[in-house]
Amino acid sequence: MEKITGERCIELMKEKFLKFPAYWEDYIKDFGSDLGLHIQMMPFGDYAVDTIKSNNELEIKKIFDFVEFLLCDGDESVQNAITTSFLEYLMSKDPDEIKFSKLVKYLGANAIGYCRAWDKFTGVRTEGLWKNEKHMEQ
Repeated sequence: MEKITGERCIELMKEKFLKFPAYWEDYIKDFGSDLGLHIQMMPFGDYAVDTIKSNNELEIKKIFDFVEFLLCDGDESVQNAITTSFLEYLMSKDPDEIKFSKLVKYLGANAIGYCRAWDKFTGVRTEGLWKNEKHMEQ
């Protein structure tokens, strides 16, 4: 199977998430479409935050199933963008805008692994990620 490219990734977002295209159009209007995939994850992050705030559990699950799909089937640029520009963004919204601990149940193994690695790198302990796990290795 061919890996998902950045361009295909954005197209899949528009196809799979009916409310996402409005976020994409607002982004394009303000910033254009030539800033690279990492920056292009911004509207998907905003869409996810709004979805999380609305407590739409089916859509939240769908978002994180898609994230796991990209972590498995995306090319290197897609995997890097979904981790550093999407997952890290959501983690940065905890606890002021969203409770990341409420999202952990939707995360796949690859997403959890990345978020834990990010916690270790930054020296923090995001609530909900570390149940029954040691945060820092001695």
